[in-house]
Amino acid sequence: MPPRSRPVVRRVLLLAPLVAVALAVVLVGCGTEQESPGSASSASVGTVSENPSASVVGGPRPATPVSSVPRSTHIQGTDCGETRGPDGALEIVVLAGGVDCGTATKIAQEYGPKIATGQPTTVSGWQCGLADTAGVLATCTKGSDRIGFLP
Repeated sequence: MPPRSRPVVRRVLLLAPLVAVALAVVLVGCGTEQESPGSASSASVGTVSENPSASVVGGPRPATPVSSVPRSTHIQGTDCGETRGPDGALEIVVLAGGVDCGTATKIAQEYGPKIATGQPTTVSGWQCGLADTAGVLATCTKGSDRIGFLP
């Protein structure tokens, strides 16, 4: 039996370093989220660091939200305040004609909840539906008067 035990011992001695290296690799890969600098959950996105030597993580810039772009740069009209829309507040804008803001607001309050249907509808004699104009969600038209609803 002694001759057989030596090859087994030799094999164990040869495999021990390989097993130790494999175990070390597995343990390094199983670190906590706090130890992992590339972890998305540990990264602070969009925060400003008070530390001037803090590293900056590159990535694409987020698109500028429509609300941060001044409306006057892309939509002409008279601003008449806001109304409730299907996904939050909508700006009421008189786009054409001589509509006063009181009338525009009344139409907006009636049509605002119906915008989500996406179907053309008549509201107090106004033809309302989704808009073809960029930056305008929906419009209501009566003759030459036109009211727009902006997200």
